Amino acid sequence: MLDGGGRALALPAIPYPNVERGSAVRRDSVYAADVIVVGTGAGGATTAAALAAMGHDVLMVEEGDLHRTESFTTDPPTMLRRLYRDAGTSLIFGTPPILFAEGKCVGGSTVINGGMCWRTPDFVLDRWDREHRIPDVSPRAMQPWFEAAERILHVESNDERTWGRHSRSFADGAAKLGWPTRVNPRNMDRCVGLNNCALGCPTGAKQSMLVTEVPRALRHGARLLAQARVEKILFSGSRAIGVRGHLVGDNDRPTYRFEARAPLVVLAAGARHTPGLMMRSRLRSAALGRNLRTHPNAKVVGVFDEPLDPWIGAHQTHQIHHFLEDGILMACAAVPPGILAMGTPGLAAEHAARMRRYNHLMTAATLVEDTGEGRVRLGPDRQPVMSFRLSSQDVETIHRGVALTAQVLFSAGARSVWLPFAHLPEIHSVDELAKIETLLRKPGKIELMTVHIMGSARMSRDGGDGVVDPSGLVHGVTGLAVADASLFPSSIGVNPQETIVALALRNAERIAATLTRPKALRAQAASSVPAAERVPATASGVGR
Repeated sequence: MLDGGGRALALPAIPYPNVERGSAVRRDSVYAADVIVVGTGAGGATTAAALAAMGHDVLMVEEGDLHRTESFTTDPPTMLRRLYRDAGTSLIFGTPPILFAEGKCVGGSTVINGGMCWRTPDFVLDRWDREHRIPDVSPRAMQPWFEAAERILHVESNDERTWGRHSRSFADGAAKLGWPTRVNPRNMDRCVGLNNCALGCPTGAKQSMLVTEVPRALRHGARLLAQARVEKILFSGSRAIGVRGHLVGDNDRPTYRFEARAPLVVLAAGARHTPGLMMRSRLRSAALGRNLRTHPNAKVVGVFDEPLDPWIGAHQTHQIHHFLEDGILMACAAVPPGILAMGTPGLAAEHAARMRRYNHLMTAATLVEDTGEGRVRLGPDRQPVMSFRLSSQDVETIHRGVALTAQVLFSAGARSVWLPFAHLPEIHSVDELAKIETLLRKPGKIELMTVHIMGSARMSRDGGDGVVDPSGLVHGVTGLAVADASLFPSSIGVNPQETIVALALRNAERIAATLTRPKALRAQAASSVPAAERVPATASGVGR
């Protein structure tokens, strides 16, 4: 980071006490705590910090490694390998297949997201209240939890001086059509607009869980076991008593076994791996893995005669919510060239010619509140596999949303627009928008991706219709809770980060009530662990 005179400013070092990395362990290990939290993303880190602040002994278990802010670079291949699961190339099978990206590091996907912090729309909360009969989720009931989440996330809007030319042009194009834009609220503290969000914020401005709730939990005495892959939940009868898995080395390969015991286990591994872990542990529920929602994202790229220099300015500063109740959200985001190239059509010379125009491109997107239903199952390797099928309504909404987004780009001055349709890859004027309306509806010909999956272990009043109760506790099981987007009853139509944090805060107090005698319960959970194998309360080793 540079000061006003162009001099380098030293980043304040964030201490990470009580951290142990799996690659540094040289033996099978056993741990004991009051609470085990699996995953350190928006839900896991928030829950861990809240419970640690209440005085509970919390052990956070994270499959990824601890990467400090000062280690983040602008090199896509390096950061994709370090921070993403499968280097950002996971796939949701279906027609069409949907590319899915999520974080695998301490801080989870909050480290690599764009930082948008939108409250769950009122009409979605009303639906949860009315149709799903979830208590205490009305807009009025959730307001204090959203306010608390916004304090944790340090939500603010970008200073206008960080808006790039591409962002201003997008907003101007919408204004010419009479469609209001909304300036993004984001979890940040003095963002300088480097647009490196997807590769980790190198200034520490983005208030991800890596720099907020994980350090807060550690300050309250929580412990963190990084590079630890949880493979199974341990049960005694119908009570969860811990987890078991393998530590992993820097090459991501398993090394030694580990086991952690606690009277409460909180799963926050995301809407893919939370249900997958429950399935591997033979937890039975008719709803488990069902109801997967994907919030599909269709990319629309405008080509302009004048340079827009999309690499200058904040990642994403505006969204269009004018059609949100119709299931359509539109946004403009400056995608780094290395990432944009992976989804740019053409081969060889044609692809190179398109990418040479990078400084003249405006990358926008239509995000759809999907009504189709996907599913998470275990594959032959016992890892969770996702599938999703667009409903006919979803297909119509995508076509309409793409047409509206292309209209914004032409209004902003684009001379042509690249579309996500294989059978209509490009149009050259606003007059050609009608081609989208008459285009044959072929789901397999649409290019889609997502970073927002949810709903695969949804909340419900009873176990017949969902996996967890309205407090996040798993139906029919004692000592097991969920604290991530998998508990959403439906898609929410906006970026899910703030909703996850707000629900985690709301539910933390409720699940803490199950730990009325934390020290006694911890002793009970640890009683089956041989004394020689117990790991002391303060873990050895320090994360790098």
